Amino acid sequence: MDVRKVSSKSQITLPKEFAGKLVSIERLSEGVLQIKTGEFIPDSEKILHTEKFSKKLKEFDTWIKNHDLQETDVDKMVQGNKS
Repeated sequence: MDVRKVSSKSQITLPKEFAGKLVSIERLSEGVLQIKTGEFIPDSEKILHTEKFSKKLKEFDTWIKNHDLQETDVDKMVQGNKS
């Protein structure tokens, strides 16, 4: 076990292996913190890491394997939406 002192500014120094890494700090109970290394996922990208999105992506991968790619005429597509 490693004992560290919390500074007057509520800071602690972590061991060198944490240097440069992002960490999450979770309060488990009064006086108990859990520190984990990990990666930060912005709120706007969290949906990309869901089971639902993963399933949709697999479905798309299957679809694209079974269909030939075709060039899209964007002008024609836009005109079709105007009428």
